[in-house]
Amino acid sequence: MRHLLDSRFGINCSMLRRGKWAILAILLLLLLGAGLLVRELRMLPYPKPDMARLEAQAQAFCEAKGVSYPLQQPAVRIEKRARKLILLEQNKPIAEFPIALGGAPEGDKQREGDRKTPEGDYYVCEKHPSRRFYLFLGLSYPALKDAERGKQQGQITDAQYRAIQQAIQSGTCPPWDTPLGGAIGIHGGGIGRDWTLGCIALRDDDVELLYMLLPVGTRVTIAP
Repeated sequence: MRHLLDSRFGINCSMLRRGKWAILAILLLLLLGAGLLVRELRMLPYPKPDMARLEAQAQAFCEAKGVSYPLQQPAVRIEKRARKLILLEQNKPIAEFPIALGGAPEGDKQREGDRKTPEGDYYVCEKHPSRRFYLFLGLSYPALKDAERGKQQGQITDAQYRAIQQAIQSGTCPPWDTPLGGAIGIHGGGIGRDWTLGCIALRDDDVELLYMLLPVGTRVTIAP
């Protein structure tokens, strides 16, 4: 009888162990499925933004902050290490927003495809709705200091350097198709991990505010 009880006890323990592993496997599959679903949802195109709603939000935000709408002298400071974007009005901070960076966030951007977020002084050179990133504020990367480094290191030609120089002098977007990379901007899509190719990502409701408050030409400083 004792032998029979021990045998049954061993069988029950074995079944419990197998059951625990089966439950763990199911949980892992569910987590994987949820991650894939989030990824697929992120890749779905954004609808056209309701600009009237966005403008009303921006006006309410400025009223709550005690500043005029539109802002008189907006500027942005991005602190990479702290993962935050600071909105300034007339050199005074009025709001902070959490951000995500490029997949290789440490250090200054050097070339196309390095997944680094650049560091230095830039400006908003264009704005447009984006089906992939919701709202996009393009930045003036590569700047002159980036172009000078690229020219010295043989990354870009004299003609490409002159084209970047002329664009910066005229306040437009520099060429984004050189080996230095380009199309760096501030956009939506969410935070939580560093997932971009070098851009600065925000939560969608935060980028709605910045899109309305930052005109083309706004100064953007990106610090390490």
